[in-house]
Amino acid sequence: MEGPPFSVFKLRVFVLDMAQRNLVTEARQFMKANTILPLAIAALLAGCSTSPNSDVYTYRSDIGGPGMDLIVDNELDSGDKPTELVWLNASRVRAGAWKGRYYLEVRYEALPQTGWIEIGPGETLALTVDGQSMKFGGIGSVNERTQTDSTVVEHAIYEAKADDIRKIARAKDVKVDVVGRLRTVHREFKPVNIDKFKTFVLTYMGF
Repeated sequence: MEGPPFSVFKLRVFVLDMAQRNLVTEARQFMKANTILPLAIAALLAGCSTSPNSDVYTYRSDIGGPGMDLIVDNELDSGDKPTELVWLNASRVRAGAWKGRYYLEVRYEALPQTGWIEIGPGETLALTVDGQSMKFGGIGSVNERTQTDSTVVEHAIYEAKADDIRKIARAKDVKVDVVGRLRTVHREFKPVNIDKFKTFVLTYMGF
């Protein structure tokens, strides 16, 4: 008997503005971000009966604070009948017209029987970009794991540099490894995924 349909609500983008301090400070910032970022997502969805037709979005809060530029839905190919899905999104928290702090966001979503991967702190996001290894560190998903009757979800945020985002956008081949305590999930970019990074860079950064 087949399992329940694996339906997901895409367009869930989580951005963490975290400084490189100790893990306690980062965790506190993470919890604070969780109260702010749903407002950004709600604003993007307001009045929309269908998914947006753009790869990237800018969010500006009416109550102040820095604007955020987002890749909203960079789902990586998981085959025809997946039991788990992976996204690798990017964001910029603005600091002036062109400067900002850059982040990569991993979203992992799976059927309950497939289960968690339990992304921990440290360099748990590894990219191979045109043969070059790139590793990114963060606090993991320990504060961002949720479960419903039909799915388990993990989020992990990683600080990146502007040049990291540009390298991905220029690449011809990108391999992704998300390292969990229980297992590692591997994905590879398709041309559509690279195009989304190109659009992000051309719109908000410049090559």
